[in-house]
Amino acid sequence: MPSVYLPPDEFTDGESLDFDLAADYLELKAFLSTDHQSLSNDIVSALDLGDSDIDRTSCDDLVAGAINRMKLRQDILVEAYPFAIDIDGDVISFIDGKSDYGKTAYLISLLLSNLRSLSPLIDCEELHPTEKEVAEFRKYFQYFATAAIAAEIQGPAWSFGFPRPDGTGFIQKLSEIWAVLKDGSVSPDPSSPAKPKDDGVDVFAWRKQSDGLPGFLLVAAQVATGKNWRDKSIKSNIDGIFQARWFSRWPVTEIVAYHVVPFACSDDDKFRDHVLLLGNILHRLRLPRRVSEAVLIKDDVKIEAFDQLDKAENLICSYLDRVRI
Repeated sequence: MPSVYLPPDEFTDGESLDFDLAADYLELKAFLSTDHQSLSNDIVSALDLGDSDIDRTSCDDLVAGAINRMKLRQDILVEAYPFAIDIDGDVISFIDGKSDYGKTAYLISLLLSNLRSLSPLIDCEELHPTEKEVAEFRKYFQYFATAAIAAEIQGPAWSFGFPRPDGTGFIQKLSEIWAVLKDGSVSPDPSSPAKPKDDGVDVFAWRKQSDGLPGFLLVAAQVATGKNWRDKSIKSNIDGIFQARWFSRWPVTEIVAYHVVPFACSDDDKFRDHVLLLGNILHRLRLPRRVSEAVLIKDDVKIEAFDQLDKAENLICSYLDRVRI
């Protein structure tokens, strides 16, 4: 039967160990196993069987680091984390995420983080999502991102990335949003791209001021799931280029850049530079909890495509039925 693959050479660059990849390995094993469990010692067993240059001390450090990384995820995400770890860190159990959008957001993030273009863990044909499943996972990840941004600023959010859930064109959707915001006049410059899709913006969201005047919290987010996610910053675009292309009277409200990714970002040194380049980042240790919070506000603010999230849960169940070990 197919199994999650532990690639010895991927866990170290000769100087440091990749605890996030090891944690993903144990989570995926628990998620995909019929008994809903994995053992931290699975790392040791897999490396002993493989052609590994990692010595026993480093192997033990990798196990301990993976357990600590999962406990960190659990501490940060609380109920939105779909795994449980026993007190000794020996057994990792998958908690079924049905009817829990936060857990579903985590699981889709986990799978998108480990597609074969990014990771070798589920590279085998039997476990890897099909092209259709990958496309669906990415579509629903954008919808989860929309919900997370809405919860982040406690206000309405639109899923603007192409293709849009309501099938609208670029100018039509932009005009619909700005009819609500009422700050600026949508009118494309003759020099602007003739067939825009989303011009890099996947989510718009705002926090209304009660006086109805400009100068409110306005967010534009890029949703990135590929290996080149660090190269897709929209900060410079929304700092004047977007406005110059699509508005005759520019909005005076400044747009705050967000970047939404499925990856587990836990490197403090690198993360600072990511924020500097990309703006505020919602990643796998932030997104699921915000999605759970969106459930609490969905009746009070409009969150586009929120009604599609049940289908995301069905997609996860369908994938599991096909591949479960």
